[in-house]
Amino acid sequence: MGSISSVFGQTDTNVHAWGQYFGDHPIGTSRWAAHLEGQWRRDDFVNKWQNLLIRPGVNFKINKTFDLTAGYGFVESYPYGSFPAKSRGTEHRLFQDLNVRLKFGRVKLQNRFRSENRWLPGSLYENRFRYLARATMPVHGKTGLVFANEFFMPTPPEHFPRRFDQNRVMFLISRQLLPHLRLETGYMLQTVWQRNGRIREDNHTLIVALWSDQPIKFSSVH
Repeated sequence: MGSISSVFGQTDTNVHAWGQYFGDHPIGTSRWAAHLEGQWRRDDFVNKWQNLLIRPGVNFKINKTFDLTAGYGFVESYPYGSFPAKSRGTEHRLFQDLNVRLKFGRVKLQNRFRSENRWLPGSLYENRFRYLARATMPVHGKTGLVFANEFFMPTPPEHFPRRFDQNRVMFLISRQLLPHLRLETGYMLQTVWQRNGRIREDNHTLIVALWSDQPIKFSSVH
C-alpha cells in the first residue's frame, strides 16, 4: 500500500505576509469611481518575494445593492517554497466584477463574482472564475470582525489539471481609523494547487490591509 503522500501528492507549507491597499474612490457626485489596488506579498514571512500585484480599474454603481468593476491586473510572481517555479514570471490580466452587497441586521454581506482573462508566461492564455463571500459584523464601536472565503476555478480554455486552483479563507479584525479609511488585520489560509497536479500549498498568511473610499472631488474655479 502506498503512502498518503504518494497517493494524494505532497503538501508544501509556507508562512507569508501580505500588505494590501484597496481604494474605491467615488468621482464627484457621479456613479463612477476609480479602483486603485496594490498588494505586496512576501514569502518566508517578509524576507522574500511571493508576488507583486497592481490592479487599477473603474467602478460603476448601479444602485445600493449592485455595482460593476472592470480593469487591468499586473502580477509579478517569484519562485518560493519547497517546490518553486523555475523562474519569476509576469502575468497580465483583464478582470470584470459584479458585486452584490446586502445587509441583514448589523451584518454586512458581500458577494463578488469575478471573471479573469489571463496572459501567463510562455504565451499561455487562460480564463478563470472567482467567487468571494464576505461577512462583516461590528463588535464594539469602530471595531468589527470579518469572515471571508474565495475560491478560484479555471474555465475554458483551461490548461489546469484540477477543477480548482486556489482557495482563500480569511479571519480578520476591522478597525475604522478615519471616516474614509479602514484597517483590516488577521489570518488567511491560502491553499494553492500547483499546475503539476501533485503539489498542494498551504500558505499561512498574515494580512495587513488598508481600505479607502475617499471621494475624488473637483473644485470649481471662478
